[in-house]
Amino acid sequence: MDQQRLRMRAAELEQLLACLAPADGEVAELRGALEPLLALAGSGALSVPLPWGDIPGGRYFTEGGLRQYPELEQAFARFRLEATGGESPALRKLRGEM
Repeated sequence: MDQQRLRMRAAELEQLLACLAPADGEVAELRGALEPLLALAGSGALSVPLPWGDIPGGRYFTEGGLRQYPELEQAFARFRLEATGGESPALRKLRGEM
């Protein structure tokens, strides 16, 4: 895991959550669900990739109303990708070809 990228993605997501949570209860719920994980990632204590399903919050975008915040959805996706081990070599190659 790239700890620097993980910390950067955690900080990015936390900043967006902090900005949006006061005005949207669903964002506040997502923030509460992610807080422990964001704290671990921010402190460098998350050293083993997590399984995709162990990262809470995806349902807020698929079943809830948070799709109205595309920046938040992208920040969540980038954080989730880093927390699960980062981009695979196949994905990096695919992005390089496009």
